[in-house]
Amino acid sequence: MTTRSIVRAAAAVLTAGMLFSLVASAHAFECPLPQPKSQPGVIKETPADIADLAPVLAGGDVGAQISKIVDALRKRYPAAGSAEIANYLITAYCPGVDKTAGLSDAQKTARVEAFSKAVLGVLY
Repeated sequence: MTTRSIVRAAAAVLTAGMLFSLVASAHAFECPLPQPKSQPGVIKETPADIADLAPVLAGGDVGAQISKIVDALRKRYPAAGSAEIANYLITAYCPGVDKTAGLSDAQKTARVEAFSKAVLGVLY
């Protein structure tokens, strides 16, 4: 992957994160919806796949889990780009945050943003 493609992918993910923040702050907190596989190399995000991954991401040391999950996803989907992997992980992580009792929408958004930054740190 070239530096240029890394910068473009990071910009796309950051833009999506900023849009997520704007939407979350303007309305009630909402998680992104799983995206069906639409082309080769895109990670299929079925609700069942997301549900299977969510408990892993809800554990204590999420940072350590991110690297392991990214490695497994790269092996399973070698054509998937870093932005696709980031979107997949964020889509899987978000429902667990949404179900956390006692958090305001702003706190939920902050947790998802922190997770997104951790994912980007591993991917880029």
